[in-house]
Amino acid sequence: MLKYLKILGLVICVMTIAFAGFVVNVIGNSGVSEALNPTAISKKVIDVVFEEGALLREKDFAVFRAYSNELKFDEVINKNLIKDNDGILEIKNDFKLANLRKNDCKSIRCLQYKVPFSKIPNVLSRGLIGIEDYRFLDHFGIDIISILRAIVQDIKAGALVQGGSTLTQQLVKNLFFTNERKFTRKVKEAILAIYIEYKFDKTTILENYFNEVFWGSINGIYIKGIQSAALAYFGKDIELLSQYEAAIMVSMLKGPSYYNPIRQTKRLRDRADFIYSKLKDLNLYNRGTSMKWTSVDWAEWIEKLNLLQSNSYIESIYLASEDYSSELQYLKFKAIVESKELLESKKDVSTDLSVKFLITDKNNELTHYTRFERNKERAINEERHQIGSTIKPLLYSLLIDFGVSLDDLVSMAPVKMSLKSGTWEPRESHKIEEEEITARRALQESFNNPLIRLVERVGFDKFQIAMSEIFPDMMKPLAEYPAQLLGTTEISIRDLNQKYQQMFTSECVREEHSVISALADVSKTTIRRVVKDKLTHFRIFGKTGTTNYGFDNCFVGYDGHITYVIWTGVEEGRDKLKSLPLYGSNTSFKIFQESLLFSGRRLGASLCRL
Repeated sequence: MLKYLKILGLVICVMTIAFAGFVVNVIGNSGVSEALNPTAISKKVIDVVFEEGALLREKDFAVFRAYSNELKFDEVINKNLIKDNDGILEIKNDFKLANLRKNDCKSIRCLQYKVPFSKIPNVLSRGLIGIEDYRFLDHFGIDIISILRAIVQDIKAGALVQGGSTLTQQLVKNLFFTNERKFTRKVKEAILAIYIEYKFDKTTILENYFNEVFWGSINGIYIKGIQSAALAYFGKDIELLSQYEAAIMVSMLKGPSYYNPIRQTKRLRDRADFIYSKLKDLNLYNRGTSMKWTSVDWAEWIEKLNLLQSNSYIESIYLASEDYSSELQYLKFKAIVESKELLESKKDVSTDLSVKFLITDKNNELTHYTRFERNKERAINEERHQIGSTIKPLLYSLLIDFGVSLDDLVSMAPVKMSLKSGTWEPRESHKIEEEEITARRALQESFNNPLIRLVERVGFDKFQIAMSEIFPDMMKPLAEYPAQLLGTTEISIRDLNQKYQQMFTSECVREEHSVISALADVSKTTIRRVVKDKLTHFRIFGKTGTTNYGFDNCFVGYDGHITYVIWTGVEEGRDKLKSLPLYGSNTSFKIFQESLLFSGRRLGASLCRL
């Protein structure tokens, strides 16, 4: 009892000191003013362009547009999109959509979109006060009556069971403290709450409360603030929430985990019904404009939340938001979604699979690494991988420089070389009956022996000089390390992208007799068995690479504007696995295909548009 009286006395002392101005002098520079400055809304908006004749997946696009800055997207969508029965949207007119909202959260794996108080619906602001702190407009940061009532309850229970916290105190806890149940924390919380009430008006305090409070998490991404919660849970802006949806939002505030909509649906529904009735009693609803949800409404909502919880949409929005100024933001969002879905589908092969990609055009650069706990810049720029057959287009480009024509015939007979390390006999991934084929077909079907024979025709010493300009770290002499011609060379994702950029520039001068032209018909290349019919209508450069017993699987793609370098594989623990049944065609290419085909970008007939 004495302890509680001391606490009460201390709080009263704090109140006296605060109003005397002492608190202002002591903690005026503590960062409180900076943390509670009125919301600054970013006005920088970049358009994402969607082109006539291109395709979109409806379920992907619906998530992206909900998080877009676009205010009139329904008008844009209805005017420019045609939907088929398979959930595919065809773009009938060019249109632009504002890019993703800027993520204001400074924490890792967190989404937050700050909004001004004027945008928060009256039913939420007044409803919150009516439910959580109905003396909010009258108290000065702490509520003496609530504190006394909490003390009585705590004494009866013999423990801290009630806190008596005001909305201002809850804001202070969210901004500066943890949930530890200690008297010292409560005292500090009270001091800062009084100071905040002294320094800021009630509107500013409420605005910051709505922007800073946590509303649970979805798929490992924390949801912070009212706008983020409205988008995550209902796929709409807070101004568009129905009155019952607003009641659900207020209900979850009491404890997003305790009232988790998926795990504790009945508990949340009971509370939402109670809150809805309470808000109705407070005359916060317009008569005749609001309806309680039925069981069907709840079931449909939970189904949508389960979809978000089990896939990577929210995480992909969070990661795509990093490239806030990119015109290719939707493409990154799609590529991340496809990367996550691929890894999920390959869990039976290995749970240690990773994906890295670097996508570039003249004005944009998109990077992603699925291992968020590791350094992405180092993974893209420094970590080296064997690139397998993705090296071959680069080498064929050199062969053409030496006078080799893609129409030249070359033997399919096996190559056998006597090296200092022993006999070397490269194998083929598949066999054909022909004894001779053109260099073009050898490139398209990624045969090994014809490539070695063509390099022999030029001369290993001559070819080594040219190859070392592209791969300065290659092992020499090439004649003793010919396996490098098949992609045992190790380079980073960044380096591979740069080497292809240079090749595209030089190869586009050759036009029809170029390496680009040879690999532009996907129906004749190594991906012909997995490519979708829709993609065969277009000229798309693509080259897969599989090496290191399936631990390194690459794909390099080019659509005439954008270069894609995608790697899928295992980086750690390879010694525990003998091999993986993975190939560039069933991993990295799948990410490329789904991203490109449903990117909302038009695919043309020409690849040389540099």
